[in-house]
Amino acid sequence: MATETTLSVEERLYRLLRHLGIDHAHFAGWLPRDWSGLAAKYPQVISSLTLVNTFDRRLVEPVSAKLLVVTGDRGPAAETVRNAMRGVPDVEHVELSDYNMLGWSDVASERTREFADAMLEFLSRFTAPGAARSVRCRKARAKWPVFPTAFAASALRSCYCRCF
Repeated sequence: MATETTLSVEERLYRLLRHLGIDHAHFAGWLPRDWSGLAAKYPQVISSLTLVNTFDRRLVEPVSAKLLVVTGDRGPAAETVRNAMRGVPDVEHVELSDYNMLGWSDVASERTREFADAMLEFLSRFTAPGAARSVRCRKARAKWPVFPTAFAASALRSCYCRCF
């Protein structure tokens, strides 16, 4: 049996969901290493995936029909993502106007309202599985569990939701 220190991020996330009694959840991530293992190994637990300024058609294939990609409308990263998304059906793309999203940009902080509105609009299209048992954060505007994946595997000991 694998010890806690040898488990992959996707295995830890999967076990956390099982432990909490959650069959499906909405995820958001920035770096492919944050979410790609989960999408490849456990696509059935992903109700939706929001990616920030990243896109790799090989990695998103299992979840492309439930994918939101958020980028700025300026700069080389936005152009790279737009080009990578060409020809991939069912992917929703939101460009934040007059925004050059850089590697160190904090879009959730810098463009909170636009980012939150884009995510909530996207999430509103999905029926929350087991809605009667949904996880709700205090002051949350949505009742679906959302797990940000941009944190170290060791941080999975504590589960939290960031509510906009």
